Amino acid sequence: MEPQREDRRLTTILAADVVGYSRLMAADESWALAQLKVHRKELIEPKIAEHHGRVVKLMGDGTLMEFGSVVDAVNFAVDVQKTMAERNADVPDERQVIYRVGINIGDIVVEDDDIYGDGVNVAARLEGLADPGGICVAHNVFDQVKNKLDISFEDMGEQDLKNIPEQVRAYRVLMGPNTGNVRARSLLRRVDLRRSLLAVSFTILLLGGLAGWYWSGSLVQDRVGPEGVAKSSIAVLPFTNLNSDSGDDYFSEGITNDIIIDLSKFQNLLVIASNSVSGYRGKTVNVNDVSRKLGVRYVLKGSVLKRGEQVRISTQLVDGTTGQNLWAERYDETTNKIWSIQDKITGRIVRTLAVRISKIEQQRVLAKTTDNFEAYEYTLRGQALLARQSRRENFEARKMFRRAIELDENYAAAYSGLGWTYYETVQWGWTGAPQKAVQQAYDLSQKALSLQASDISGRRLLASIYGLRRQHELALIESERLIAINPNDAGSFAQQGMALTWLGRPDGAILALERALLFDPDMKTDIFWHLGLAYYLKERYADAVAILERNIGRKTNPFWDYLLLSAVYAQMGRAEEAARAAKAVRKIDPLYGRLLRFGQFKNPSDTERVNEGLRKAGLIEDP
Repeated sequence: MEPQREDRRLTTILAADVVGYSRLMAADESWALAQLKVHRKELIEPKIAEHHGRVVKLMGDGTLMEFGSVVDAVNFAVDVQKTMAERNADVPDERQVIYRVGINIGDIVVEDDDIYGDGVNVAARLEGLADPGGICVAHNVFDQVKNKLDISFEDMGEQDLKNIPEQVRAYRVLMGPNTGNVRARSLLRRVDLRRSLLAVSFTILLLGGLAGWYWSGSLVQDRVGPEGVAKSSIAVLPFTNLNSDSGDDYFSEGITNDIIIDLSKFQNLLVIASNSVSGYRGKTVNVNDVSRKLGVRYVLKGSVLKRGEQVRISTQLVDGTTGQNLWAERYDETTNKIWSIQDKITGRIVRTLAVRISKIEQQRVLAKTTDNFEAYEYTLRGQALLARQSRRENFEARKMFRRAIELDENYAAAYSGLGWTYYETVQWGWTGAPQKAVQQAYDLSQKALSLQASDISGRRLLASIYGLRRQHELALIESERLIAINPNDAGSFAQQGMALTWLGRPDGAILALERALLFDPDMKTDIFWHLGLAYYLKERYADAVAILERNIGRKTNPFWDYLLLSAVYAQMGRAEEAARAAKAVRKIDPLYGRLLRFGQFKNPSDTERVNEGLRKAGLIEDP
């Protein structure tokens, strides 16, 4: 008997899934399932029939489809994405269902109406490369449709796809009118001419000396990120204020923070947070020591001299492992060109470190929300005052942000800064009307985000408000948006980790909180406490002890640390140490007899697990 011949054919494979579907499910499972069914019935199925395709199989929020014609497949994808954009037009961001699509032509094996093979795998990997609401196609798809459809493409270059032995050239579908050529991935689209010119100049800076947008092979000893991917790593030390007046420190601090924020928007660059470098302000440092302590290879130093409307910024990039000066630059400009200087510095760093970047990341870096230098300056003053965390400075910061808004009523950062002043009055107990202050902070975060959806400060403020209100599902959604905008932002991962802890998802919480500490080793103390709580829920008691004991030494009032530590020791059977921690709890609060924050848990079983440890420690009585 001859062996059965495999049923093979060349076909077009389309893979699609919903972006952030687990987030939607966490927020409202019934609603998410219902929406998925509605979109499949009202949109996907009719469009498949219209474009002569078939659904091979459904996989949760994912769909695998097959088309006999590659033109039909691309037309289907474009049609669906445009229609979904229209459907989402009046839907709140947190409720939007957004697809991403990958398309490939490949030789497949057909078995019982299912399909297998590398052709399918490539389509699935391309779908993962697509932007939310976007389409990513393989080179063979592009070759077939480039002259047949009225759409443009952006060349994404050769891509390494998981479990695919050879690189695949990929193209992003732009879905606009066909320009007659392919856009390079470095090309930036701008509406206004000034920013278009700035984008072009920034792109030139990035492209100079790069070969294919990949990390240079000469870059050794780079930091390894949370996913085990080698990353270039950098710490930007506080720029020195060369003005004789220390009152101008706000300006050099603001420039430093802006550069850190810009660099943090590149996913393939590990950037230490402002908080962990602030301790070096005004100090003579040994670059090798900084590199070793912070775990980074590169260190950027700088100084700022401002005289009237003239500003001079000097920078120096140093290899912290060798002490070698890689380059030094000096920029002399008028103050209204300060953003151009920042872009030049960022571009030079990215070029030197040979960091692979995306078009979206470039756009985020170049997105400045004001052309009014005076408004920008008042905002920097407000941020510097706010960072001092005093009631008097908070009041002064509020005046600075309000003045910035008077100068530019469309300046998102000024609104979010003003919102933070209200939030901190609640956080530090400086107001007798906390609910009103929280609402004011919320309204201002909404205003900031309506002006600029990618405003990091505004989105972080919104996430913090949700956390304060114990709306942890919403806090999680906002933290995930923050991470998408700024993948190096320690605060975003911290917010994500705290939300996941209270939602009863300790595995994800631990990953997020440990990642936050990777970017900001000197992070505020409540992050360490939440990490200890997540360790407790996972019964990683030794890790919980280590993090809580360390945190106690950093706090003036370690009540909550001793409270949790007593439960941890009790669960470990270390009764003497549990009793000592319980004694410390009673000493700090002699009237202790209540569980306060543990009532935040979504799952009663998590509350009970903490209660169990506290009962063993003798801090609460059996029910």
